[in-house]
Amino acid sequence: MYNRSTNPQVNYSLESLTKSLFYYLQKKSLREISITQICERAGLSRRTFYRNCEAKEDLIIYASDRLISALLETVDFSSEDARQLYLNYFSYWGQHKAFLRCLAEYKLYGLFVERFVQTCSQQMRFPLQEKAFRKMKDVERYRFFCNSFLLGGLSRMLYAWAEGNFSLSEEELTESILFLVPRK
Repeated sequence: MYNRSTNPQVNYSLESLTKSLFYYLQKKSLREISITQICERAGLSRRTFYRNCEAKEDLIIYASDRLISALLETVDFSSEDARQLYLNYFSYWGQHKAFLRCLAEYKLYGLFVERFVQTCSQQMRFPLQEKAFRKMKDVERYRFFCNSFLLGGLSRMLYAWAEGNFSLSEEELTESILFLVPRK
């Protein structure tokens, strides 16, 4: 696991190492990239790497956490306008296609989706889902599972989008999900 310090130097090191890793991921697989290469490109020592990470995968998790946090700050998941909510969601990820492409190309999706579902299921409330929950008994017992289902589908759509070379627009992705998720 990466160092979750609020120290600016730690964050600078993690950012630099992550940028370096993604530079190399545009050219070769994670397995083919050495920690020495990552550190040299970042201008940091291997000692700094190991002070902040246990493995290269930690940098994928760090990047995922940063993007997910920004998503939660950017997209209003309390909106009752499902079309706008999903359009904003896909538009946000449309700005991070290089990240999604790397996850898909090198089969790193599992590192991302675990963080995505774990983080978002604790922080998101979908208004339309909440309306449906009002009809249920013992809502809290089911909320985690329902959120996991919905978030797993949303994250899997990102992976499929990247695997399909982003052939659908954000609007087309939004329309496709509106067929599956009730709007009212």
